[in-house]
Amino acid sequence: MPAESASPSHIIVKALADPERLRVFAEIVLTDTGATVAELNARHPRAERALMRLFEAGLVIREDGRVRAAPQAFRDAAAAARAERPDAPPGTDPEVAQLYSNGRISVRPVNRRKLVALLKDLAARHFAFDRVYTEREITDALATEYDDPLQLRRDMIDELLLERTEGGREYRRREAPPM
Repeated sequence: MPAESASPSHIIVKALADPERLRVFAEIVLTDTGATVAELNARHPRAERALMRLFEAGLVIREDGRVRAAPQAFRDAAAAARAERPDAPPGTDPEVAQLYSNGRISVRPVNRRKLVALLKDLAARHFAFDRVYTEREITDALATEYDDPLQLRRDMIDELLLERTEGGREYRRREAPPM
């Protein structure tokens, strides 16, 4: 993979995969004030070579004659990875995307406003207004998102996003009243 198309996280992993580069980077990180190249060379026989790769990867910067870690490189790589492959399913409202991990809801919010936002997002992505659903269809759709689909189904009924017939055999999506 050419360097131009490699993801930031891939570049970081490659730079730190070498034990010598990892040791040099660790020393820089653990030194609050950074280290000079001479100090690193004294402790690590191939420090200059390691530093070249660490600089290329954006993991270190030179400031006031000292080499310091650049934590922004990790933040940038994490942001790029999230943009490339978000944890939330495609089409998820950005307001609730942080509730997802590996494509599934990892935590059911206790804050009502956040819970309603999540439920509205689920309803918009899974259920059409002009269709009747069975209990099984509702449960199966919600099970793709969360480990307790029955709780989500109850929440959607409680928040008036779904209505069910008296016998509970049919469900329809409805517009929730404003909070």
